[in-house]
Amino acid sequence: MIFVENKSLDPALNHAIELYLMENYDDDIFMLWRNRPCILIGRYQNINLEVNLDFTKEQNMDVIRRLSGGGAIYCDDQNMQYSFITKKTKDKVDESFKKFATPVVNALKSLGLNAQFTGRNDIQIDGAKVSGNAQFQNKEKILHHGTLLYKANIFNLTHALKARDIKFKGKAVQSIRSRVGFIGDLIDMDIENFMDYIIDFMKKEYKITKSTILTSEEMEKIYKIKDELFSTDKWNYGTGSLKKNRKAEKYSCGVVEIGVDIEDEKIKDISIEGDFFSELGIDKLREMLIGICASKSSITKALENVDFNRYIKAMDKEVFIEDIVKLLN
Repeated sequence: MIFVENKSLDPALNHAIELYLMENYDDDIFMLWRNRPCILIGRYQNINLEVNLDFTKEQNMDVIRRLSGGGAIYCDDQNMQYSFITKKTKDKVDESFKKFATPVVNALKSLGLNAQFTGRNDIQIDGAKVSGNAQFQNKEKILHHGTLLYKANIFNLTHALKARDIKFKGKAVQSIRSRVGFIGDLIDMDIENFMDYIIDFMKKEYKITKSTILTSEEMEKIYKIKDELFSTDKWNYGTGSLKKNRKAEKYSCGVVEIGVDIEDEKIKDISIEGDFFSELGIDKLREMLIGICASKSSITKALENVDFNRYIKAMDKEVFIEDIVKLLN
C-alpha cells in the first residue's frame, strides 16, 4: 500500500483524484484529505430531498455527488475524509465495510477514545457518530471512503442538510446535530496534528514506506475528469424530478425511494433513489422495468433471474416488488 499526498480543498477535484487513482494505479492506496465547505451527496439520492439548495447557493457552497452510495454529508476544512482503494476481494459487503473501518477505529482507540464500528457504515464514540463510510466498485477495484468529524461549522451543518423524518425512523434522536460528535472536543490536538497522527498510524498499520505526490501530467488528466464529470450540473444535480406516484421507506439497507409513472397500463418510467449501497448501480435495474405491464406478475417475471443484492445491497427483492405494486393502484 502507498500513501498519496493530497493538499487540495476542492471537493470536485478530490473526487476526480479518487477516480483517477482507482483507474490508473495498481498499488493499494490510502489517502487523507479535506474539503472546503461543501455537501457530498450519495450517488442515488435525490438532491432536492436531501439538500437545502437555497442555503448552499447563498453560502456559495459546493454540492458534489459522490461515486458511492450512502447519505449526504457536510464537510469543511475542520474535518477530513479518508480513502482506501484496493483490489476486490471476496469479502461480503458488511465484512468489507468493517475491514476498512477497523484501522480507523484502532487509530481512535489509540488516542484513548471509546470508538467502535456500528450499524451498516458508522463509527461512533460513546454513542455519537464521528464517521460515515461508503463504497464504490468497478470490475477490479473497490473504493472505500469515509469522513472523520473532527470539528465542523454547526450553522452550515444544520442548515445545508434537510433533516427528513424518515432518516430518524427507529432512532432515539430527531436531529442531525444530536446524532453527531466531534473528535476535537475529546482530544488536545489541532486539526493538522490530528491528521498527521492518523497518517502516521496508517503508515505503521499497513507498513507503508512510500508516499506519492501526483505529477503535473497526472493532475492535468485529473482536472479533465473534474471538468467533465464532478463539476457538471448533470452529474451533481441530475433531473431531481419527483414522480406523482412515490413511496419512501427505511429498511436495514437504508432509505429506498421509488417513484413510478404509468401510461397505458405500462410502467413509463421509474426512479429508484435513496441512501442505499449498490455494486452495479440502478440504471440497468430501471431498464428492466421500464415498458413492462404495470402488474405484480410482470414485475416479478422481469426480476425473476436477477441477483438483486448486487443492485440494492441487503434489500429483499420481494419487498421491493411489493413497494412498486403499492404504487400501481
